[in-house]
Amino acid sequence: MSAATRPWGVALLAIFFLAATVILVGVALALLLPGSLMETVWLTYPERRAILISHRLWLAPAFLSLAAAMAAASIGCFKQRKWGWWLATTIFAVSGLSDASQIVLGHVAGGVIGVLVSGAILFYLTRPTVRAAYKS
Repeated sequence: MSAATRPWGVALLAIFFLAATVILVGVALALLLPGSLMETVWLTYPERRAILISHRLWLAPAFLSLAAAMAAASIGCFKQRKWGWWLATTIFAVSGLSDASQIVLGHVAGGVIGVLVSGAILFYLTRPTVRAAYKS
């Protein structure tokens, strides 16, 4: 299947994973380099800096590891590889389980929205035409 016949959602997922990669690297660098220009990442959610900065020495490598997984998922989706399908499916399954745990912890609205979004993406990824778009 060529890029011209690629399901539109596969391209959107690849772009989503690419954006997630950039954001995760930016946050990791902001944690590793406090006081640098990377601090602008906190402008969108300044409360997060106060929560995360004290844990920066283990969170930064964790965010970089997540960024590597997101980059791999982006490449796998752009190239429509079967391993990219498995990685994307795994990422959204884990995300959905994480969101379900948020419901249990009392963050009902956010958890329900996350479960619904992850579920919808998993439903899309498991459609026969979409799954067939990913080749070995």
